Amino acid sequence: MLENIDLVKLIRDSAQNFFSELRKSNPTDEFCAFGLYSDEGAMTVCPSANTKEYLKEKCEKDPDEPLYYKWSPAEWKYEFSGYEWFNDVQQVIEQFHKSPHTDEQFTNFQGYLYDSCILALEQLRSDGFFQKCIVVFSVTDYLDDEKEISWIYRLNDPKEASEFENWVKDQED
Repeated sequence: MLENIDLVKLIRDSAQNFFSELRKSNPTDEFCAFGLYSDEGAMTVCPSANTKEYLKEKCEKDPDEPLYYKWSPAEWKYEFSGYEWFNDVQQVIEQFHKSPHTDEQFTNFQGYLYDSCILALEQLRSDGFFQKCIVVFSVTDYLDDEKEISWIYRLNDPKEASEFENWVKDQED
């Protein structure tokens, strides 16, 4: 069904093109975070980005939750902006969901989609595209903290990833 599609390349190209355009169209913004997110039903891939100024504003309004605003793409300035850059990715997702599939095939597709997002972000990170920004892949309403922590470790330096891990584990208490 998806044998001939390089989903990592589609996601990588979409992310790179959108984030490049976002930087270009907002030259005064000092970006501090870039990310992609999906949902537990593996129905979408959406981009998100944040700026230092916006993060500071959010933290000043709610000083008890600075890490929430730092690590949660749904709270970022450019959350869901640029989804149209991911139309090719969305077509692949829709193609899968419109075709008959078993629960096992869905689970495999879900893992394939998430892994493709991580690999795409890793490639951009290794190319120096994100510079000093944090990079996040998250899944809305996802309950696998260990998996999310492992994604953050793959995408960020150990100090940033450790901060995320400690924050997540503090939420469990």
